Amino acid sequence: MVARPDRSPDRCWLDVPFVEKDVAKAAGARWDARARRWFDPAPPTAALARWAARPEVPQVLPGEDRTVGDGLFVDLVPSSCWFTNVRSCVDPADWERLRRPVLRRTRYRCEACGRGEDRRPDIARYLDVHERWTYDDATGVQTLRRLVCLCSGCHLVTHFGYANVQGRTEEALTHLCTVNSWTEEQAVAHIAEAIRTWEQRSARTWELDLGILTAAGIGLRHPPRAQERAQIADTTLARDTPAPTTPAPDTTGSPSVPRQRAAAPRPRAAGKTTRKKTPGKPLTGEQRAAVEAFTAGYDLTIQAGAGAGKTSTLRALAATTTARGLYLAFNKSIATEAGASFPPSVQAVTSHSLAYAALGHRYQARLNAPRIPSTDLAPVLGIDTPLTFGERRVTPTGQCAAAQKTVLNFCHSADDTISRRHVPYLTGMPDRRAHRIFAGIVVDYARRIWNDLQHPDGTGDGDGGTGVFPFSHDHYFKMWALTGPRLDCAFLLLDEAQDTNPALEKIFRDQRGHAQLVMVGDSAQAIYGWRGARDVMTDFDGVGLTLSRSFRFGAAIADEANRWLPYTGQTLRLTGNPDLASTIGPLDEAGGDVPDAVLCRTNGGAMGEVMALLAAGRRVALCGGCGPLRALALAARDLQAGRPTNHPELQLFTSWDAVGDYAEHDPAGHDLKPLVDIIDRRGVPAVLTTLEQLSAEPDAEVVVSTAHKAKGREWPVVRIAGDFPPPPLQPDPDTPGEKIIELDPDYARLAYVAVTRAQHHLDPGSLDWIHHPPAALRTRHPTHSTQHHTGLRIGTIDTDSGGGGIGGARRYQAAGHDPADSQDLHHDRDPQRIGEILAAHRTCTATRHPTDPTIPAEARRWARVMTGLASRW
Repeated sequence: MVARPDRSPDRCWLDVPFVEKDVAKAAGARWDARARRWFDPAPPTAALARWAARPEVPQVLPGEDRTVGDGLFVDLVPSSCWFTNVRSCVDPADWERLRRPVLRRTRYRCEACGRGEDRRPDIARYLDVHERWTYDDATGVQTLRRLVCLCSGCHLVTHFGYANVQGRTEEALTHLCTVNSWTEEQAVAHIAEAIRTWEQRSARTWELDLGILTAAGIGLRHPPRAQERAQIADTTLARDTPAPTTPAPDTTGSPSVPRQRAAAPRPRAAGKTTRKKTPGKPLTGEQRAAVEAFTAGYDLTIQAGAGAGKTSTLRALAATTTARGLYLAFNKSIATEAGASFPPSVQAVTSHSLAYAALGHRYQARLNAPRIPSTDLAPVLGIDTPLTFGERRVTPTGQCAAAQKTVLNFCHSADDTISRRHVPYLTGMPDRRAHRIFAGIVVDYARRIWNDLQHPDGTGDGDGGTGVFPFSHDHYFKMWALTGPRLDCAFLLLDEAQDTNPALEKIFRDQRGHAQLVMVGDSAQAIYGWRGARDVMTDFDGVGLTLSRSFRFGAAIADEANRWLPYTGQTLRLTGNPDLASTIGPLDEAGGDVPDAVLCRTNGGAMGEVMALLAAGRRVALCGGCGPLRALALAARDLQAGRPTNHPELQLFTSWDAVGDYAEHDPAGHDLKPLVDIIDRRGVPAVLTTLEQLSAEPDAEVVVSTAHKAKGREWPVVRIAGDFPPPPLQPDPDTPGEKIIELDPDYARLAYVAVTRAQHHLDPGSLDWIHHPPAALRTRHPTHSTQHHTGLRIGTIDTDSGGGGIGGARRYQAAGHDPADSQDLHHDRDPQRIGEILAAHRTCTATRHPTDPTIPAEARRWARVMTGLASRW
C-alpha cells in the first residue's frame, strides 16, 4: 500500500513549515514524497518534538463557502489590508495544517487551470493556497470565505500587482488569456476593472473576520489594527515606487485604467514589458556539454529521456547568443509555455503558425466553414456505387472518407504529388491485391479533392467541386511546405523530433544552408509512426548528445524505465532524481489507494477501466474526451442493427459478428477485442450511458487514458491497466524445442512511455511481466543497442554497413577524418584524460580563426570526442 497520512498510523507525522524544512531535515526529519509530508523516522526524537503533528484540519472548513471565487481572475488585495493575509495571522505550523488538507482535497491540482505540480527546472510550477474574501461596504468587514489551491502561474495572475513589481506582467497576462481563452483585449479590460475595484477598496480600512479558522480550531495571532495597516502600506510601499512606464495594448472600447493613487502603488495595466532575468538552476554535465557544442557552431541531436529537462537545456542554448532563433513546438500550449521562458530573441511557435502567417490566413473563410459529412460529399465526387472485396464492402461514403484521408496522408509526407502510397489500408481488407485495386480507384478522388482545396474562397457550386470540401490546418501547411520556405533565423530548435512528420522534416533540413539546426526528443518515445510520424533523429547528420537524468521521478521508476529501453533500439539509460523518492508495486485500491491516472494500451481497455472505476464509486475523467469511444459504440450499434457504418475502422464489416470474429482470430484485430467483449457483455446503451457519467479532469479522482494520449503528461501515482499482455511465445530459431518472446520495439516504446508518466509511485499492472518473463526476451528486429561501445555517438546510425553498430566513427573515417578519434575514447574512464580532452576542445574553439583552416578541423575533432564522452557518461 502506498503511504498516506490518514492511512499510515505507523508514521509519526510532523507539521514542518516550509521555511523550517532545512532545520527539521538536519534534526533528522524525513520526507514522504507520496504523502508529501515530513515524519520522524525513529520516534520519539527530542529534536523534532517542536514539530509534532496536531489534529488534522477538516478538508472543508466549518462555514466555508465553496461557491465563492471559482475560476481564474485578478483578485487584488486592498492596500489597507496588506500584511494581513491568513498566513501572517496564524502560527507557521497551523498554516501547514491548513494548507495540507486543501492540497489533498484538490488531489494536488490547481482549481483554476487543473494542472498539477511540476518541479522540473524548465517548468518550476508549484502549488499555493490562496484566500477568497468578501467585502461588506456597509460594515467595513473583510470576511474569509474559502481557501483554494492555485498553481504558481494562476497565483501570479491573482496577485497581478505583485507580478508587475517583479517585471512579470507579460507572463501573467499570457497565462490569464490562456486559461480563460480570452483575447488580450478582454484580459486588459478585466484587469482594468480589477484595478478600479482595488482603488475603491483601498480608500478605506477593513476589519478581518477569520471565523472559519477559529471554528476549525486554528489559533489566531493579533494582526496590526486596520488603521495601523493602512499607515504601514502608505509609508512603506509608496517609497520611490515608479509609475508605470510601459503602454497598455490598444484597448479601444474597454474600460480606462484609473490613475494611480499617491498613497500606494497600483498594479500597472497589462502591457509589453521586459522580462526580468532570474538565475536558473545549475546545469548538469550533459547540459553543459550541449551548450559547449552549440556555441562551437555544431548542428545537434539531443536525445532527452523522459523528464530530463529538455526545455531548460534549449533555453540554456538560446541564452548563449543574441541571434534570432526559432523554437518549433509540438503544439500551441507548449509553444506558449516555452515562449514565456525563452529570451526575447527566440520566437516559440508551432510549424502551423508559421504556415498560417505565410499562407494559411488566405483560407480563413474555408477554415471557419461548417463541417460537411462524407455522406454529402460522395455525390460531389460522383461516387454512387459501393465497392466489394470478397465479403468486405466499401460504401460511397467510405470511399469518400478514404480519399480525404489520402489527402491528409499526402499533407504529412514530403512528397510533391499524391500517389497510391498515400491511400490508407482499411481494417479488414482481404489482401494486398485488393488494397492495390482500391488505392487505384481512390487516388483519383484524392487528387480531385486536393485541386478543390486550392481555392481560398470556398464558394463552389457543388457541380465541379470547387471550394466544397472541408479545409483543415494540415492542408495550408502542406501548401506552404511545397513552396520551399526559408525561415528567417540564425538557429532553429525542433522539439519532439522523434514524432515529426516528413513534411516538417524536409522544411527543417532545408534550413541547413543558413541556420544552425538543433533537434531534441526521445527516440524511445516515438509512438506515432502509425499516423505518419517519423523519428528524424536517427539519421540526422549532427553531433549526438544525451540528457539522461530525469527530474520527474526517483531511482525506482528510472530502473523500471531502463527495463524497457534496451528493447526500443536506443542506448540511452535513465538515472533518477536523487531528491525524489519513488516506489514500485501494486496499489491496494480496496484499501483506499486510488491512482491519479490509469493508463491503457487500447480504447477498449480504457472503456473497461472507466466502467470498473465508475462502478466503484469514483469520479472518472477520460483523457482526450469520450468522442472516439462514443463513435465506436455508435458504429457497433449500426452493425448490430444490420446497417453499414461509416466509422473508418469498421466500415468494411457488414455485421457485428464479423467484427467479433476479426477481433478474436485475426492478429491485426486483437486491439478491438476489449471493446467487443464489453459491448457483447454490457450492450451499447450501457456503454453510452457510462460515457455520459464522465467528469471533467479537474473534478475527477482518477484520469483514464491510453498511453498514446498520456504522452507528455505526468501524475503522482499511476497504475498500468490490464491490457498490456506479454507477446506470445515463439519457437527459438537457434535452439530447437525452446521458446522465446520476440518483443516488438513499438510495444517496448509504448511501455516505456507508460511507466515514465509516474512521479512518485508506479503500479506496473500488466507490464509487471517484464520482471519475470515466461521465456527469453529478444527484440523482434535487430537494433544497435548492443554495439554502443564502438566508435562515437556522432551522426547517423550506419544501417547500410554489414556489421551494424554506431556509424559515427566509421563514417568520419571514410570521409578522411583522423581515426585517432576512436582511440582517444580508450582512455575515457580516466578523469585526467577527460580533463585534457575538454581543455583541448576549449582551446581549439577559443582560438578559431577563418584564415587558419587547421583550427576548425581540430576543434571539430575534439568536439566529437567530447560529445562522445558526454553521451556515455
